[in-house]
Amino acid sequence: MSAFERLLASIQLEGPTGQHYISESYLKRFTEVRRLVVYDRQGNTFSRPQRPKFTAVIPHLYTFLDNEDRQRFEFEKMFGIVESRAGSALKAVVNNSPLIHEDREYLALFMAMTAIRTPAAFAEARIVREKAEIARLKLIFSSEADAYRLIKNFEPAGTPEAEIRRLAKAAFEMVDQEGFKVTVPEELARQSSLKNWATVAKALYQRDWTVVHSPSAEDEYITSDSPVVFSPLEGTEDLPLGYESLHTHILFPLSRHAALVMNGDEGRIRHTTVKPEQVARFNSSVAADCFRYVIGSQENVILRTVAAPRRLAIRN
Repeated sequence: MSAFERLLASIQLEGPTGQHYISESYLKRFTEVRRLVVYDRQGNTFSRPQRPKFTAVIPHLYTFLDNEDRQRFEFEKMFGIVESRAGSALKAVVNNSPLIHEDREYLALFMAMTAIRTPAAFAEARIVREKAEIARLKLIFSSEADAYRLIKNFEPAGTPEAEIRRLAKAAFEMVDQEGFKVTVPEELARQSSLKNWATVAKALYQRDWTVVHSPSAEDEYITSDSPVVFSPLEGTEDLPLGYESLHTHILFPLSRHAALVMNGDEGRIRHTTVKPEQVARFNSSVAADCFRYVIGSQENVILRTVAAPRRLAIRN
């Protein structure tokens, strides 16, 4: 049994009320004088400089109730372990130091954790589940005859034949024309997203990693409330994006002066210093892909980024 399996098998009845969906220790890498500025795309406003402790945090986001109605904190505990172990890996990769095998594993786990536990990830999981449920209903009610058989089995004995046929016709038309709404509960959406953790981590671990360092102190990377970003290779913009699609660049800001571009599938790592315009292009993709908030140390950098047109392709 792995350490994570042992943890999930245990009972954690205590934990923090405020739970970060973007790691506090990660956000500290984008601060100036220990403060961040946060741009709200929805309101087109900036926050006052704030501490990472109070950024990207929601009460009881991962707390769940068990069968005895007890608040359980196993997920928050497990996330904390990964954040702690990944800290040295983040420091090493930003400083162009060698990564040991375990460092790479924990950094992949950390990035995957960041990808699957955000409000953006939960919203996407909800949409996927809702579309799947609609597709399932369309398969079940693929014809009026199918609807008739189902309804006949569930209606009380003695229901008039004409009524069964009326209900079957109405049910088929409702499903066929999507005259209904499917709502997936928030808890189910969270569960669906969190279940992808291991799959996403494995895909990120196997990618080639290029650490792109900014050319000067003035050229800064920004991050967001959804910092794992898909960007297509030039000329493949019409193809579907995904963690295992080799035409997909996966972007992840590491700090104010380093970021990660993942592509390929041979597990290699290299470092390069990029040009100011490449930092700006990276930031443009990060800002455009945010769920609501863009985060950085300099208000003027964020303003310049959100005002620029999005340029999808990332070239090293």
